[in-house]
Order: sequence, then structure tokens, then C-alpha cells
Amino acid sequence: MIFKSEITRFLAQKPLSNNSRQAYTYDLKQFCDFFETREINATTLDLFQKQIAKLAPAAQKRKTSTANQFLSFLYQERLVSDYFQLKKNKIPLKKSEIPPLRDFSTYYGPIQSTGQFLACLILQTGLTPAEIGQISWSDFNWRFNVLTLTTGGIKRNISLEPKFAVRAKTIQNADELFHKTRQYLHLELKKFTPYTARELREQYILRCVKEKRTIYMLAETLGLKTTATLEKYYK
Repeated sequence: MIFKSEITRFLAQKPLSNNSRQAYTYDLKQFCDFFETREINATTLDLFQKQIAKLAPAAQKRKTSTANQFLSFLYQERLVSDYFQLKKNKIPLKKSEIPPLRDFSTYYGPIQSTGQFLACLILQTGLTPAEIGQISWSDFNWRFNVLTLTTGGIKRNISLEPKFAVRAKTIQNADELFHKTRQYLHLELKKFTPYTARELREQYILRCVKEKRTIYMLAETLGLKTTATLEKYYK
């Protein structure tokens, strides 16, 4: 049996950012919940792996890595007798398909929920949940309808459409929307729309392509170091 109290000791030895620490904690609590009434052995680990196999490939990879680090810690601390590790399965990549550009005009009504604000913000900027978690309300310039953020030492200015700005700038206590975990942002988004953050980001990309923005301009706006992931949209 694994006690959740071990999570704190495990994380104490890792130099992590607040967001990463929260993500580790979230994944490890799920792992511990699964093994609360189970012994750790090859069979139960296989059951756990089958459970997370239902998740997206990126989530599977993250949870597998987190669990394996924790299992290694438990072995080193002699809390388990054998050195167990989850299998790092090669997840087959699906053939990429480009979705159609969709109409999200109904999203731009009076902002009534966190999820609605997040959905519109991603459609406007193409930001990832991780990037949204790092910005502050002071990064928005509502006089010129521009969001300014700095990632990796590179400053980016992203224009915001009036239909979004006129609604968003009236929000009170807006800083409460930021500096949250990615899990929190995903859950709030899910309450408002069936589309994921990745799908909404892709819609932003498709709109920029339709507006004839060059691949280099778009890569710069998105903070990408190369244009590789955007090339399929320009074929």
C-alpha cells in the first residue's frame, strides 16, 4: 500500500516550478488512489497502465514518467521490495488531419464563465494552457487591444479583436483567472465547450492561414522556434 504522505517527501527532492509541482501532485495522487487497496506488482501495474491507456498520448507519457520516478523513489527508500517500472509503450501516431475552420461567433457574447473567457482567449491568441498560466491581467493593453508576453526571453505582441476586447476588459478581479494549474484550466474549459485547448489553438492557426499570414509570422506569434509543426497547414 502506498500512502500519499510519501508524495511530499518525493517532491521535496525535486527542483520544480509551481505549475510542475502541482501537475506532479495531481498525477501522483491518482496513482496512489489506484494502489490504495492494491499491492504493487507486475499485474496491478499492468492494470494501471491499461487504465491510463484511455488518455491522450501526451497524458499517458506524462503519467508514465511521473509514476516511474515515484516507483524508483519508493524502491530507493525501501518502501517496496522490488524495482518496478511501467512500460514505456510506443504510442502509434495517427495520420494528421486538418479540421475545417469553424464558426465560433456565438462564443463572443457577454462573458459569463471562466471557461468562456479561456476559450475566447485561445481563439484570439493561440496560447497554450501552460502559457495562459503564466500571464497576468497587466499584460493586456486594452487601449490598443494587445496582449504582451515574454517567453524564453522573447517578447511577443498579440493583437486582440474588438469583439473580444470589448467584453474582456470589463472583467473584475481578472488576475484570479491566471497562475492556475493546467488541470484547472482544462476543467474550466471543458465546462463551457466540447473543444479542447489544442483544438481551439488549431482553429486560431487555421484562421491566421486564411488571413494570409505567412508561416514565419505565425511561428513568431506562437513563440515557435521552427515552422515544422505549421507546415502541414500551408500545403
